[in-house]
Amino acid sequence: MLKLYKYSSNNIKIWAYVMLMIAPFISNFAQKPLRFSGTNSNTNTGYTAVYKDKSSITSKIINLNKKGIFDRKDKFIGYTLRLYNNVREEQTGEISIQVSNNAGKLLYQDVAGFSMRKKGEFEKNYFFDASQLTPGYYTSKLSISSYRYADTLSYTFGFEPSESVSTTSIAAPSDFVNFWDQAKRDLSSTNPDFVVTPRPDLFKRNFTTYEVEYKSIDKAIIYGWLTVPENKSSHPLLYIISDYQSELIPEYRRDLAVLSINTRGTGSSNQNYNLGYDQLGVYNIRDKNRFYLKGVYLDGLRGLDLISQFASQLRIDTRKIVVQGAGLGASVAAYLGAVDSRVSGIVMEGPNFIGLKDNVVNNNSGFPSNMFLNYINQQRVSKDNIINTLDYFDPIYFAPYINNRLLVGYSLNSNNSPAQNVVNFYNQIRVKKDKYECKNCGNTLNKGFYGFKETWLKERFGQP
Repeated sequence: MLKLYKYSSNNIKIWAYVMLMIAPFISNFAQKPLRFSGTNSNTNTGYTAVYKDKSSITSKIINLNKKGIFDRKDKFIGYTLRLYNNVREEQTGEISIQVSNNAGKLLYQDVAGFSMRKKGEFEKNYFFDASQLTPGYYTSKLSISSYRYADTLSYTFGFEPSESVSTTSIAAPSDFVNFWDQAKRDLSSTNPDFVVTPRPDLFKRNFTTYEVEYKSIDKAIIYGWLTVPENKSSHPLLYIISDYQSELIPEYRRDLAVLSINTRGTGSSNQNYNLGYDQLGVYNIRDKNRFYLKGVYLDGLRGLDLISQFASQLRIDTRKIVVQGAGLGASVAAYLGAVDSRVSGIVMEGPNFIGLKDNVVNNNSGFPSNMFLNYINQQRVSKDNIINTLDYFDPIYFAPYINNRLLVGYSLNSNNSPAQNVVNFYNQIRVKKDKYECKNCGNTLNKGFYGFKETWLKERFGQP
């Protein structure tokens, strides 16, 4: 017997709601992936914002998986751009997209129009064919414009990045080990003249604060801070190295002693290096034996000597020393972990002085690559001459010698520290290692990394 159903208005409403909810997924499965071949070369938008009102449109990029990392098993690779019209009038405009690989090569470009009713939404999918992708990271530059709105978004996703290979050969200079052995001898021949001075004027309850001072190579005088909890137990040490021209101040940790060192050219250690932001990092770059970075790395190494000498007096447990650095400081931390057995752990935060050869070859526009490229152009020297020096200071070449636990945090969307460079480094670490990869961060990391780092430090220091 044929049974007839009578549909009420409520049935129709429910059916319509369900269809509305699944419509984006239906369109996703129906859409073919974009092809790198036959791209539209016209990326000039016809819309010019009369005035920039960034509040008029809200943009959101929705990745097709949680981490923004895909592999060949994924049916869909890419993301969705969603726009929200925040004003009570229609907005019409264009979206220009350019997709490049980690070497900066343009692979796809196109322009598409959009139209939104007042308080409406617009959505566009950008899917890519796995057969066209090689392992690595891909960055999309999305320029969105209407008559009143203009903004540019940058978004990066990874495709099997652990399988990627550097665009330049990962091979250290033939005399790499000898160079650093000699550098350590150069440092040992310099009288450190350690000075550790209590600073009662910098009163912090339950802590003793010390100002530290010592001599490094090239007659550089290095300053920093040491804070020690006021109890009789022996404390693990967190050794923090300054970033490029980013001064450190005393840091207080309840269960840790903290040594904060400002390497040459930074804060109170700036004497004899009073150079501009773009000049300091290229100081003596044509001579690897006198190059600025050599001094910075050895400034960090001398800090370990200071701790060794005063450990008993200051109640510091030298079996538990973790070196932490951000930016340039991360490179120094990697160096110390490679050359000194006193280090028991390394934390690298947003290392941007990494993959230096790749960045210079690929004309990366972030810092410090732009500093090196500007020097090359202004001084009219070849890239090879500069790369020959930089190769001695790139953490990528220290990686195989690191023999202690490591944590590295980085962003998929950092222009200063391309994710591919960090992955190339990370893949060469032969001991236990951890990474925190932030898909929505720019050149700074989010709170999630710092929470992860605190848990990691407690584990390394054996704390509850």
